[in-house]
Amino acid sequence: MKKLLALLVLLAVIAVAGCSDNDEGSKTEKTDANKEQATEANDDNNKGKDEEGEKVYQIGEAAQLKSDLYGFPYEVTVNSFELTTEPVNGVKLEDKVMEIGENHRFAVINVTIKNTGEKSFIPNEKISAQLVNETLSENSYDEEFFTERNKELKPGNEITGNLVYMSPLFFEEDVIYLAYELISSEETRWELPIPEK
Repeated sequence: MKKLLALLVLLAVIAVAGCSDNDEGSKTEKTDANKEQATEANDDNNKGKDEEGEKVYQIGEAAQLKSDLYGFPYEVTVNSFELTTEPVNGVKLEDKVMEIGENHRFAVINVTIKNTGEKSFIPNEKISAQLVNETLSENSYDEEFFTERNKELKPGNEITGNLVYMSPLFFEEDVIYLAYELISSEETRWELPIPEK
């Protein structure tokens, strides 16, 4: 009888231990599934962002932005990008630089800016775009190029024109970025691969 009782106690201990292992396994499976779902959600939220969390787009892609300072929404599309030594709108490199080096180039970036908000704004007064990379930070030449940015842009309307930059440093990196809302939580960039010389 004692042997039967000991056998029953042993079976009960094994059954209880087996149940707790199954519960832990079930908990582990649920935890792993939850972690996988969270990772997938984070991956979806980070589409179009680089490793630093900035929004990065390619040529031809439109981005919805919000002015960090003024709070209005707008849309920008980078249509094309080129580096050139040729005059742009009749302006030559030598008109901008006293001594032109072998690497001096105009960067010509064709963009479309659309007012997606409910109020008009003047793009050149409220938004700006910088050309940046590790060795470069340039503002565009406003006075001679894309002068439509100096006029009121009404809700639903858009303008297209060339942002023009100049530098001898474009070939220092493989890529440069056109950045709107630079150094803000709304910072948005377009990746512009540098062509061969």
